This record gives sequence, C-alpha cells and structure tokens, in this order.
Amino acid sequence: MRAKKALAVLISVLFIFSFTSCREFNPSNKARKEAVKYFEYLKNNDIDKLIDLFSDDVRDTYDLEKEWEEFFASIDGNIVSYERIRSGGEEERIDKGQTSYYLVNIRYENVETDTGKTYKCITFSQVRADKKNPGNKGIRLFSVELPADNDKGSEEKIVGGFIDYT
Repeated sequence: MRAKKALAVLISVLFIFSFTSCREFNPSNKARKEAVKYFEYLKNNDIDKLIDLFSDDVRDTYDLEKEWEEFFASIDGNIVSYERIRSGGEEERIDKGQTSYYLVNIRYENVETDTGKTYKCITFSQVRADKKNPGNKGIRLFSVELPADNDKGSEEKIVGGFIDYT
C-alpha cells in the first residue's frame, strides 16, 4: 500500500514536471503555417503587416514602426531563411469546456541573412485567445538574439514587449 502511494506521488511529480520544464518541440500545424507566413513578412521587411499581427494593447503602448525599423537595422543584411521552426511551448486554459486563454511561443532557429550572417534564433510570443482580456489577443513581442560584447556574448533586440500570463 505504501509503495503504491509513493509510486502515485512520483508519477504525479513527473507529470507536473513535464508540463513546467523548459523544452522545445514541434508546433501545431496551425501555429507552423502561421509562423511560415509571418517569416515571409520578416523576409520582406513588411513592417505594416508585422504591426498588424500585434495585440491592440501592444500597438497602443509601443511605437512599433520605430521598433521594427531598429530591429531590421540591428540585423546584418536581409533575412532570407531559417533552419527550422520550433515551439517554446503552448499554453491553453479551458473553462467550462471552452478555451479561455491560449498562448504560443515560436522560434525560428539559425536564421540566415543575404550577407551570410546566421542568428541563433528569432522568437515571438502570441496570445491566440483571451476571453477575459480580448485586447491581449495577438503578438506580444518579437525578439532576436544579437552578438554582443558582454558576459553572455549576446543581447536581445525586442519589438513590443510584454507578456501578461493571465
């Protein structure tokens, strides 16, 4: 009896750990299709279409046009390709059988430019559903990891900026 309880506790801990650990996996088909489309906007430096992807509250808070201009200026050359698309996680909350909140984090790995420069990743975080705060729906931030002379050897250039895990 005691062994069964210990086993149940161990399984519960492993189950909880599997949902809270930092891991990357393949995104859902819908998330992948949208990520491919969004990457075309990055390749084309299409600031207007990129801004349209952001949530209302981010568009109201940040000067996204200026931030995108700075983002593209910080990259050596024009973005042309990526090695793969991965998901940093998807979070879904279901209340009374309906999705009340859904968040997806996408990362383009080994992004190359036309000058031959490779960036480890460009990421974005997008709220797909938020019944409590509809203004949260949309992309919250984009970021690129840039080389830098600091202890980490890199720094993030961010467009937008906040994640509100509500």
